[in-house]
Amino acid sequence: MTDKVLQNGTHIARYDAVEKPDHAFEAQVFVRLAREPEIAETYIPVGLYPTEEEALASARERAARALQEHEF
Repeated sequence: MTDKVLQNGTHIARYDAVEKPDHAFEAQVFVRLAREPEIAETYIPVGLYPTEEEALASARERAARALQEHEF
């Protein structure tokens, strides 16, 4: 996941869009403390979207909100 990372202080939010078998895209967000391993990430499902661009935009917006609201 290159360039799909937001950071706020010691917190990191990774986001992505994953294509599903029905050709929809699932927007996903994972948040964690920067010092924690990836296995300590909290998964935030964002939803299904018809295009990858819409899914990525929604995931990025949700990742930013997770950092702002300290959802860890």
